[in-house]
Amino acid sequence: MLYRQLWLPILLVIGVVLGGCVAAAPADQAPASGEAESAAKPFAGQKVVVVTQTGRSIGGPVEDYAPEWEEMTGGDVELQQFAFGELFEKIITAFETGANDYDVLIFPADWAGDFMAPGHLEPISEELLAKLEPEDIIPLYGERITAWGETVYALPYDGDGHMLYYRKDLVNPASPYAAEFEAQYGYPLDEPQTWSQYYDIAEFFNGREVETAGEMAPIAGVAEAQRRNAQSYWVFLSHAAGYGKVPGNPCFFFSCDNMTPQVNNPGWVQALDDYIRSRDLGPAEQLQWDVSDTRVQFPAGAAVLNIDWGDVGPISYNPDASVIVGQTGFGVLPGGDRYWDYTTGAWVEEVNVAPFIAFGGWIIGVAADSEVKEAALDFAAFMARPELVKQLAVTPDTGINPSRYSQFEDLDLWINAGFDQAGAEDYLAAVKDSISHPNAVLDLRIRGSAEYLSVLDTEISRALAGELSSQEALDNVAAGWNEITDRLGREDQLNQYRSAVGYTE
Repeated sequence: MLYRQLWLPILLVIGVVLGGCVAAAPADQAPASGEAESAAKPFAGQKVVVVTQTGRSIGGPVEDYAPEWEEMTGGDVELQQFAFGELFEKIITAFETGANDYDVLIFPADWAGDFMAPGHLEPISEELLAKLEPEDIIPLYGERITAWGETVYALPYDGDGHMLYYRKDLVNPASPYAAEFEAQYGYPLDEPQTWSQYYDIAEFFNGREVETAGEMAPIAGVAEAQRRNAQSYWVFLSHAAGYGKVPGNPCFFFSCDNMTPQVNNPGWVQALDDYIRSRDLGPAEQLQWDVSDTRVQFPAGAAVLNIDWGDVGPISYNPDASVIVGQTGFGVLPGGDRYWDYTTGAWVEEVNVAPFIAFGGWIIGVAADSEVKEAALDFAAFMARPELVKQLAVTPDTGINPSRYSQFEDLDLWINAGFDQAGAEDYLAAVKDSISHPNAVLDLRIRGSAEYLSVLDTEISRALAGELSSQEALDNVAAGWNEITDRLGREDQLNQYRSAVGYTE
């Protein structure tokens, strides 16, 4: 199909319940009543402990659908949730101490190096995968992020990548503000294609009174998550991609010859300067906003521009949460007006669009030391089943975004969920164009990724607080990254990174 053909370039680079559906015994071997009850409720008396982040996003579907699985199988599901900043430490500590605290893990794909490589997760059988209609799953989400080497250790659940959101009732060539904007900046008011255009629009509207939901009120230029110890550093990385990704070179975070961090090169420094600029073009409380906050504030009409995962699309069409229903524009992340080529040590003066496949997606694994492994695998397959994830992707606040071809090909799926046709087409095109872009940047997916990104999170927060310059903060990150790489083994880390990005000499 058309979408599948369009996705091929980037993908080259970068009855569903198992066990619950027990086959009936032959007629001449009918089970006794006790055996029949056991077959109908194969996991009676078994408790499956599921762990993920706090909140309705990602954990909410477990709360909503676990009772259905419990009724079918006789099993019991206990959901344990932790703040995102604590989640990795909780899980890795349980693995390394042998505490056996969790059976099913719903976790970020970029933690694979720490969870899959050491064998903490149970390999997923081909028989189980076959029940999930694997041919419908975009390979980026169905193969690349769920495997380590040749072994699959997790089930695909969510498809993630950052994109742009904007108030299309304000930002368009026919806007009441279009003439004033063009007179001031010298080009038409429309969806920003570069970061300089993004900031022109943000500055133009920041503090201006505009009409929202029939009332005039001041609006902020941007809504960007900036709180430390949350998920905000991925927003910074979306800024960095356009300035630091070299076209044709998949190595973004590190060089692929010796694992030299690129985080403090001039492209990344420009991105942090921009991110600090965003601080001053958003509401004063933005420094304390996580993505969950921007997902409330942008649909509430608080800002003109927003960077986030695909979740904002369904939320913006939810009349219970949004006052801008049908007024949101969707686009690929803006590109850098220029980019730093670290291989030549010079700026290249051309626009560089480089969508960031932030996070990659939430995936579902089963602990290798689980004492209820079959029940855990069964519940994991239940949550990852095609009909459920397709519905979750169009439902606000689930945290689940498109990951299947059919979600892009079935426009009625979105229209029936409340989108108008134009909005559904715009949203799906922005998602598709982002993940299929030939210069897309894959997230960091090697051993120690959580530790590398924690160092980044700490230092960019210091820069946002005014403690350090952008260069000083990112120099600290580079030093920290080198320490982590040397401790974990530079050669091993280099080989993992090359494999993760598809680098070939």
